[in-house]
Amino acid sequence: MLTAFRVNSHLTTQNNKLSGFPQRRRDGCSECRRKKVKCDLRKPVCSRCTHYPRECKYDLSFIQSQHPGRPRVVERRHEGSCAGPASKALTTIPRIDPLYQPDLVPSPLLTTEESRFLLRLFATETAPLLLPAAPQAFVSELISHALNTSHLLHALLAAACSHHGRLVGDITARSRTTILKYTNSAISGLRTALCETARSLNVKTALTALVLCTNDICNGTKDIWKAHLLGAMRLLVGFLDHQTNGSIVTDPFALCLVKWFATLDTMANLSGIYTNADDRDHYWYLDRIPNVHSGYVDDISGYSPELIPILARLGQLSKWQIAYASLNQGTPVVYPLNLLEEAQSLESTILSLADRTVSDTTRMNHGCQAANDLQATHRAFVHATLLYLHRRVLLLPRSHPKVRTDVANVINSAQDIDSFSSANILILWPMFSAGCETDNVSERDIIQSRMAKMQSLGLGNYTRAKDLLKAFWSSGSSLPWDLYFTGLGLQLVLF
Repeated sequence: MLTAFRVNSHLTTQNNKLSGFPQRRRDGCSECRRKKVKCDLRKPVCSRCTHYPRECKYDLSFIQSQHPGRPRVVERRHEGSCAGPASKALTTIPRIDPLYQPDLVPSPLLTTEESRFLLRLFATETAPLLLPAAPQAFVSELISHALNTSHLLHALLAAACSHHGRLVGDITARSRTTILKYTNSAISGLRTALCETARSLNVKTALTALVLCTNDICNGTKDIWKAHLLGAMRLLVGFLDHQTNGSIVTDPFALCLVKWFATLDTMANLSGIYTNADDRDHYWYLDRIPNVHSGYVDDISGYSPELIPILARLGQLSKWQIAYASLNQGTPVVYPLNLLEEAQSLESTILSLADRTVSDTTRMNHGCQAANDLQATHRAFVHATLLYLHRRVLLLPRSHPKVRTDVANVINSAQDIDSFSSANILILWPMFSAGCETDNVSERDIIQSRMAKMQSLGLGNYTRAKDLLKAFWSSGSSLPWDLYFTGLGLQLVLF
């Protein structure tokens, strides 16, 4: 996935240009600007501030369009540090000079300062967290579609507003009302679009449902996300059938959209709480993704697409084991020979995928460090998949050497990722799975520390996962975590 899609600005003046004085950068973090040193702009904490992350703070900066004969104006908005909530809430909207319309938002749909601010926030902060390594062209086209589609625009604004509220700790009634306003507008507009065949087969309708679903999950919303995800699947299938007549997807934007859905769908199924299998066509998207076996780590999901059919099969086998156990309570586990053979085959296949690398394009777009982080996220998923096989399908106890090795390998893979890299956002499922299977205090501390860093970025799914992980530890339950939480009526999607 992309590291971050930034809209960086440089404060320049006509006097400096005429005098020939070197222009000083204004887009660095607060510490680097205070020390007057070059900042590498790494988010959420730059390299110089890794030892003192609380001091590393950024201003959101946006370039305004320059009218003929007028200087360029820069608007700044303080958003706080990675270590805690920012000091300002959404209740203070940044002032924008109406003479200077921002390059990012040339749309008649953006009629208020609030909407312009929120779209900027989505572009610079929210989108990089939802899709931290996605191609920049995908994020740009997503925003471009929103600028002429009101229901999609309102979905993005709702996502930005809810993210901002979590980021700054704003739980006021005004903030909730603003989120609800944009969410309701998105849903209302989506329903209207579905009444027309041409608009219902448009990629923008599927995008709106997918953004709403993703925002539900990141908010920690328990129920609505399932309806939105199922709706997104049906809309996406309709759009693709209309555009490709059932063949593979070649359009880069549509392909990213399919992989975005596939990531959400896979995690929902691994959580064991998805819809009835008769109500949907599982894993239809595997036939739509070209080069599934290309050998590269995907920049939407953070792992190789080769894992998707394996995870799908493991989910089926796990559900079979649960049904078998419920019918044979109290009897020793007896594995059918074909299950053992298939499990051994799957184990061998999973291990063979551990050395997958990123493509040259991904490395060129994101740099070596980000590419290395993505390879580590893939390894974390590989070992989490093995952990799922050993615990959910073969029902090995937590003390089994293979389970202990799986947990250690997930944690080691996570530690290979820079502790402040946005790539950590991708590995919620591996970290949570490993955390639920370890009693080791140091391993638990490592996982909690990483999750706390991601929580500080305003990711509500990390907040919910972190709280439920603590509750699971306190319970001392020997059940698999998904069965334990399902028994309590709790739902968690680890995206």
